[in-house]
Amino acid sequence: MKSLLTEIKNTLEEIKSKLEEAQEWISELEERKPQDGSHDMHEAEKIVLFFFLRVRLEEVGAERAPEYTEPLGELQQSLKICIQVTGIYKGFCLDVIRNKYECELQGAKQHLESEKLLFRHTLQGELQEQIQRLEEDRQSLDISPEWWDDKLQVRSSAKTWDSLPPSKRKKAPLISGPYIVYMLQEIDILEDWTAIKKATAAVSPQKRKDP
Repeated sequence: MKSLLTEIKNTLEEIKSKLEEAQEWISELEERKPQDGSHDMHEAEKIVLFFFLRVRLEEVGAERAPEYTEPLGELQQSLKICIQVTGIYKGFCLDVIRNKYECELQGAKQHLESEKLLFRHTLQGELQEQIQRLEEDRQSLDISPEWWDDKLQVRSSAKTWDSLPPSKRKKAPLISGPYIVYMLQEIDILEDWTAIKKATAAVSPQKRKDP
């Protein structure tokens, strides 16, 4: 495309140069007097050439000269081809961008689902481990049914005691002697009992190994 523009520019410059030369010849012809017929014929040819070049220059200016229209047609054809190629390339680029976007979106969704599944399995495993540990702790507690009956009876007695008016409540007997009374919650007792059972279970195999 650049070469065609350069060729058109060179053609115009060449025509202008020849036109300027013809104008100089005409000026010289007007200043001199004709000496013979051959000289007049030569000068007449210059005048004809001048008018010919002038007409060609006007044709070029009006975009009618073959030196201009033919390269211009090639230039327009090249431009048309470039526009078509650019349109096709644009379509390919848009397809590539669209496919890349869809791939990244699908990858992000798959990654999200994978992370959700992994988190669910991890959480289920932790909960299952906690449940198993609590089940082992429950099985390690050697608490007889009588102990639970006593605890329930104590709770029932406490509720009955609280429901009685102060005048009908019996005073607790005083404990004489060197005794220490601990006021513990049931959960504390269960935790202490669990720790004792675990320590006993850990010590028992060592005693069996000793001679």
